[in-house]
Amino acid sequence: MRVLRTESCLSQQTDSFVTRPANATHRSDSSPSQSSTGSHPPQPTSDAAGAASRRSPSSTAVDCSAWLRWRGQGILNTNYIPGSGVDPFAAAPMPMTKNIQVLINYYCVMVLTGTHVDKTEVLPPHLQPARRYANLRDIALRAIMQDKVEFTSLMVIMSSRMVHLSRIALTGLARPEYYMHLALAAVRERMLDFQARGVPGDNILVHGMHSLALSDWICQRFEAASTHVRAVKVLLPLLNLNDPLDMHIAQGIFNIDQMIAIETGWLPEFPLMTDPGPLDEARMSLIRKELEAFKSGRREPVTYPHSPVPNASRLSNAMMSHQVDFLADASTSMDFSLGSGFERALEADIIHPELASILADLLDVLSVAKLVWRTPTATRDDADWMCKRARAICHRLLAVPMLLPFPETAAHAAKTEALRLALLLMVLRCTNRMSFRSAQPNMRRLQRALSLHGIGTNWLASAAQPEPDHSSGTETDTDRYTDSGTDTDTNERTDTYAADPYDENALLLWILMTGHFSAEGEPEEELWFLMRAAYVAERHLGISDLDGLRNVMGQYLYSRTQQERSLIVVSLHLSGSGSGRGQGRLEHEWS
Repeated sequence: MRVLRTESCLSQQTDSFVTRPANATHRSDSSPSQSSTGSHPPQPTSDAAGAASRRSPSSTAVDCSAWLRWRGQGILNTNYIPGSGVDPFAAAPMPMTKNIQVLINYYCVMVLTGTHVDKTEVLPPHLQPARRYANLRDIALRAIMQDKVEFTSLMVIMSSRMVHLSRIALTGLARPEYYMHLALAAVRERMLDFQARGVPGDNILVHGMHSLALSDWICQRFEAASTHVRAVKVLLPLLNLNDPLDMHIAQGIFNIDQMIAIETGWLPEFPLMTDPGPLDEARMSLIRKELEAFKSGRREPVTYPHSPVPNASRLSNAMMSHQVDFLADASTSMDFSLGSGFERALEADIIHPELASILADLLDVLSVAKLVWRTPTATRDDADWMCKRARAICHRLLAVPMLLPFPETAAHAAKTEALRLALLLMVLRCTNRMSFRSAQPNMRRLQRALSLHGIGTNWLASAAQPEPDHSSGTETDTDRYTDSGTDTDTNERTDTYAADPYDENALLLWILMTGHFSAEGEPEEELWFLMRAAYVAERHLGISDLDGLRNVMGQYLYSRTQQERSLIVVSLHLSGSGSGRGQGRLEHEWS
């Protein structure tokens, strides 16, 4: 009976500690509970012993109460804020505040759409990779609960991304700068510890430096981000590339370096690391035959539903024009004639050899893209090769300037730089989710290149060319761009293209139209490209309407839906009163 009374007393002492103040007094039951007597038979005891047990708790109860009081003092009060409770025993490296919960929830949503800058979610549904980031999410969440560097790394990345990319207002929450200070302190503390022990570091230190570089790039602190990339470059051997999280971090560091180069124009720190190389020749030959069958009408192309933009990658209303992805409607807007103008330019041998090899590889990627979005015969291997090869081409376009002459040296060098930048602008829109932020700086670099040596208005070898006479009834060589007819007419025009010499001004027009499209939202730069595009189209190519512009653009690389507004704006300056005033002003400026 003494044991039963002691247990009852201990139960009440514990309950009083949890639900009442510590100094509250309360009675003990004078007799054991029914459940206790039912499970244990009564044992003989004296009344004196029973009275003693009622007067004071046993040593076991006192020890238990002391332990609970000590454990309660160790639990941080910040864990008892409203809505909390995910970490009641303070097992995480930092207190689980409301701010932290918001950032972790955001990460769980964002990571499933891809934590890097690729856009595989816009592929046709049957070719999209399935749940490729689910395992990575679970590994990362386990890691942050075990180490302070991992914890602060995730917090600084997510807070920066919420504010500067997703444009989510952190009302009442800590700013990214607060988490940057925490992450810097954690990384510095770990570095000093390794320095004191004479150890070069570990993979967690690399994770922390990756987070600093990524956060600085997101916040557009490019100098600081580049410093972190150079520092972490020598620590990459510490990563275990067989571990999914370490492999993810290694790819992330490479992507950060590439994104810094895209926005700043600097050369990448890292060489090209992942390039699948050319597609198997037998497979490429089969793809070309299938595309020819679809182009000639012997087979019917398919139309896939538009791929929705993931919620985590949507931007605010300020970026609404970029919310519709460049490839979201590729199955309906991608034409089989895309790239034919580039093929003729390569045949004419007017492109620098280093850039020509990249352009030839890009045309192979474009062929596979037509197979992926317009036919039912593409496989996941085709889509995977297309995505990886396109990202490799993007890196090659960033690194090729070291092999090219400076644009200021000669007109041909300036043309090469302008073509490189125009290709980069289009490849970024097709491969990179961050193209909305990198379009304007590269557009301004394109404007500077076209301003050199007078190449912004004429790319012919001899600037003194006869003016096209549209008053007569005879058709000039450039009137072929304004003819829009049936598929038979298209085939006849293709044969005409093969017989006629290639006109470099067609390539110039595509570059100017690409610059005009990228200058959307910048009135001064948009007008600069607009006036030159209208001048080249009408003066050198004989284009006088919207159909002529569509025919020229359809031979290169463009989106029939995304760039339609740009084509309409330029067409309004052709052969109209506005065009006449614009042409007169241009002729006066360039005379």
